[in-house]
Amino acid sequence: MATAAIGLELRDVERSDAASEYELIEQAKSDPKALGLLYRRHQPRISAYVARRVGNSHEAEDIVAEVFLAMVRHLPRYRFSNAPLKAWLYRVATNEINRRLRKRRCRILLGIEKAADGASASSDEAESASSDEAEEVRLALSRLPTRFQSVLTLHYLEQLSVEEVALVLGCAEGTVKSRMSRGREMMRDQVERIRS
Repeated sequence: MATAAIGLELRDVERSDAASEYELIEQAKSDPKALGLLYRRHQPRISAYVARRVGNSHEAEDIVAEVFLAMVRHLPRYRFSNAPLKAWLYRVATNEINRRLRKRRCRILLGIEKAADGASASSDEAESASSDEAEEVRLALSRLPTRFQSVLTLHYLEQLSVEEVALVLGCAEGTVKSRMSRGREMMRDQVERIRS
């Protein structure tokens, strides 16, 4: 009977427009069904973000799995404060992407990976895009330093506010704004180089 009551409570939380993220997080700390709901709520956007940043669908799946494993591990200690869970998940994803990029760059410098591997690691989205312009933008974005890629991707593709991007990246809003401005300039330069 207690299980049925928990199921009813979960459905109430799931259906209610007024159900807050806080209530769901608190319930997910002891209820696997609520944890599944949190996963379903956040997984599509985190997956899209990671896929855009990484390009390789297999690596993107691995990173997304790491992000949600981290959520499961750390949720019991998660304190709902001024940073929403969404921002925390983006932060974990960004850290994992950056860690893997550093590792990949190190291997390239050591000659373990061939230069051709980078060219073959294009995203499924870019391959299916019929627009040359979309490919130019993707290529230009991939050539930017990581700190500019992160800011532009989170703000323009994931549609996070400047404040949310600052929370995800752990920096000041002014830093986000300046990186966005400089990143846009760098994108224009890269697109011009690609076109010439």
